[in-house]
Amino acid sequence: MRWALLAGLVFFSACVPTAVLQPPEPVRGERFTLGGSLFPAPVSSPYPVWGLPYLGYAVGDGQKEFSLSFQLPLRLGAKVRLAEGLSLDGGVSLWVDLGQGGVSGASADAGLLLRVGEGFYLSPRLQVTPWASLAPQLTLGYWGEGVAVEGGYGPMGPYLALGFSFQNAP
Repeated sequence: MRWALLAGLVFFSACVPTAVLQPPEPVRGERFTLGGSLFPAPVSSPYPVWGLPYLGYAVGDGQKEFSLSFQLPLRLGAKVRLAEGLSLDGGVSLWVDLGQGGVSGASADAGLLLRVGEGFYLSPRLQVTPWASLAPQLTLGYWGEGVAVEGGYGPMGPYLALGFSFQNAP
């Protein structure tokens, strides 16, 4: 029963939007983020919403950033500052098949992170997935001192994410 539930979570997590949970500017130093996302459950689920944990790590010099995050795919990402309050962000997600013990597929995403006011950001992005050729996503979020809250609409509908961050600057 546990394996069936875990397999279902892995399958359906491939259909949900990717939490951004990062500010528009690349990090200077290191940043660790812990959080989660809530999204509507499939009709066949006995629960109205599902949740997924989010764990992220980023390191950068203020101009570029490299990141690793886990929200049931493992995402390797990079961000480059284009202008004050504007960055280009992209990544590759590796889907792990727990039954096979290896990577079962990959998807990619790219988007802009635009600061829109004090602490707020907007992130339009495209995802290329094995199950949908191009899937747009739009995220509006708030990045404050140690906390991030965002809502968005992605490949399979709306989502809400919350994150707590800890940063170490040089």
